[in-house]
Amino acid sequence: MINRILNRWPLVIMFLALVAIFYRLLLGEVFFWGLPSLQFYPWRELSFDMLRNGQLPLWNPYNGAGAPLLANYQSQFFYPFSWIGLVLPLGFAMSVTVVLHLFIAAAGMWAFTGRLSLPTLGRGVSALAFGLTSYLVARLGTYPMIEAAAWMPWILWAVLALLEDRRLRDIGWLAVLVALQLLAGHAQTSWYSLLLAGFFTLFWIGRNRPADWWKRLAMVAGAVALGIGIAAIQLLPTAELLQTSQRSGGVDFDFAMNFSYSPVRTLNFLSPNVFGNPGDGSYVTEGAFFEDAVYIGLLPLVAALAAIVSWVLRRLRREDDTPPQLWSVPFWIVIAGAAFVFALGSNTGIYPFLYRNVPTFDLFQAPVRWHLWTVFTLSILAGVGVTAAWGRGHWLFFGTRLAIAGCVGAVILALVVVPSVIPAETLNTEGVQVLVRAVSYTAVVGAIMGALTLLQPDQGTQRYGWWSFGVVMLVAVDLIYAAQGLNPTIPSEFYRRLSVVEQDSGRGYWPEGPDKAEYYVKFDVYLQFADYRVAVEEWEAYRDANLPNMNLLERRYLLNNFDPLRVGHFDAYINLIEADEPWQKNLLQAADIDGIYLKSGDKQSTEFEIARAWFVGSACWQEDEAGIIDAISNTDWQPLTQVQLLGEGDCAPVVNADVGTVLNIEEQCNSLAIDVENNADGYLVVADTFYPGWIATVDGEPAQIEQANLAFRAVEVPAGARQVRFEYHPAWLLPGMLVSVVSLLLLILLLRIKNPNA
Repeated sequence: MINRILNRWPLVIMFLALVAIFYRLLLGEVFFWGLPSLQFYPWRELSFDMLRNGQLPLWNPYNGAGAPLLANYQSQFFYPFSWIGLVLPLGFAMSVTVVLHLFIAAAGMWAFTGRLSLPTLGRGVSALAFGLTSYLVARLGTYPMIEAAAWMPWILWAVLALLEDRRLRDIGWLAVLVALQLLAGHAQTSWYSLLLAGFFTLFWIGRNRPADWWKRLAMVAGAVALGIGIAAIQLLPTAELLQTSQRSGGVDFDFAMNFSYSPVRTLNFLSPNVFGNPGDGSYVTEGAFFEDAVYIGLLPLVAALAAIVSWVLRRLRREDDTPPQLWSVPFWIVIAGAAFVFALGSNTGIYPFLYRNVPTFDLFQAPVRWHLWTVFTLSILAGVGVTAAWGRGHWLFFGTRLAIAGCVGAVILALVVVPSVIPAETLNTEGVQVLVRAVSYTAVVGAIMGALTLLQPDQGTQRYGWWSFGVVMLVAVDLIYAAQGLNPTIPSEFYRRLSVVEQDSGRGYWPEGPDKAEYYVKFDVYLQFADYRVAVEEWEAYRDANLPNMNLLERRYLLNNFDPLRVGHFDAYINLIEADEPWQKNLLQAADIDGIYLKSGDKQSTEFEIARAWFVGSACWQEDEAGIIDAISNTDWQPLTQVQLLGEGDCAPVVNADVGTVLNIEEQCNSLAIDVENNADGYLVVADTFYPGWIATVDGEPAQIEQANLAFRAVEVPAGARQVRFEYHPAWLLPGMLVSVVSLLLLILLLRIKNPNA
């Protein structure tokens, strides 16, 4: 066991690097900045609480007038690593688990580069470059993205093993890895990963041209299909939500181009903090640091470029003795180039063309996330470079000495010359100080790299082992420095449930949009992109702000739903509210809003009568949702006396007489029981989201649920009724379970097969 660990000593360094970066987690602190507190922890905590109370976490009644919970892809309920939170404190478990995935990513790169014939040094550099790349570390708070990306090198490893060995058991392993990635909960990352695996499969087949190429291709495709089948219990509800969501037809152009990579950000490849670091408040440009982060370490970057140059020169010289480590280099060059161009997004005409003409490019935002391919391929090329391109030739040593001299000169220029020629008032500005530090740091790392090149011993000697250790340690220290401050932690008390909570009579509402209260309090007051320290210092006030979705921790109701996928007609309803037109009051009343949050964070009570459920005697039928929108946008519409329904029918006159009374509402997350007393036929209107899977009964008899007031529900109730009951029984539940169970049984069969080849 000890020998196996020693043989993987770069992974030991990776583990120690993670401890050095995230040691505060071991002291009981947790991640919170951004999405951990606004999405992932509240969703997971509600899911586990429902499970402990004997309910499947199918529905979240507290946000969005009710919204699918398990169908929420990023809730990660079926992801096995999520279940650690059932036995450990949840905030701690989620924080440690996402860090564990950085190690999984590094170990996967170690395994994959081993398959690519790289020796220990190359594998170690590749593993650290990818496992600690700023692309992952700076985005660590986006748990599903990191946990999905961690399986990317493992999937490539399994694909290559299956292509080379054709073992049936390898079909099973690839299926397991695909399922884990799909269950990790980030569709964009999974799509990029599986797309890369597909291209790599075609490249390998095209290069090697095996006679049974179709069989190998079918085995890879079958493994991916089996992985999808295993994850069906999660994918089917998410597909239903997607089809009914605001993204069912793709995202609009401006949203798709959000976070396009600016060419000037290419400097981030050379230095981690060339534009400053939000962890210490020195970030000096607009935008989100974590979206532009791409640093893999200076040494890995230079090694990757060296690998490319070495391959190109060998091709130009038509050399036949190409080292085995270089066989995949042309593929990685093409992938890195394509990813870089895609990441530029709206800064070129290429991505807009792809958005309009190529399927899937209109499904996601943030073209910059294509840099997942960039950092992945550069990390592989880095391992190739330190293995096949780092030599001891005369011209290499000559160039290295010049580079060292240049680095020393850059340090002197930044620390001595610049302060002597630039006025003090200019020198002391944050931007200049950031640039001076960035240049100085990069030059120092570059000089150390040069020294390692000059000191490189012969391979096979004991000194070479220690020299290799020094190379990997330089990469580790460089990336540890780059990671500082990017994931602030605070005491786990942050996720406590407040001991005393005032129960609201209705729902609160945070006005949305860049100039509205939710955005202002969230991003201008607490989660400032330029300075993470603000939220750390004000964490108690931030915790008590009742922002969506932190309201889940106290089980408070908000109309807001901070979720990438929102039910389409609900999203349209919110857009009508946000229009700030005269009809806004009626819409707020129909949604059971008892208060509106201000930029101060205070909740201003509304002045109109509200109810979660009520009776009306008049129903007005509209042929389509556009007709309902027109009707509820009429300032004369009174939601408590007339309901607008989707379907064929007439528009009955308003009945002001008392039709019935709601006596009591008893709610569980997946059901709602309403005791009523009505003396005439009418409609019970419930200000809860209309969504597939809900069924209704009136005194035990099935009743039709109508889409009411665009986003909500209504049920026709005869006179004399006593109880109306709603229950959530989604149609996908049994088919999803069946497909997943059958797929798991097939997986077990494959993993037990002893024959070596198909």
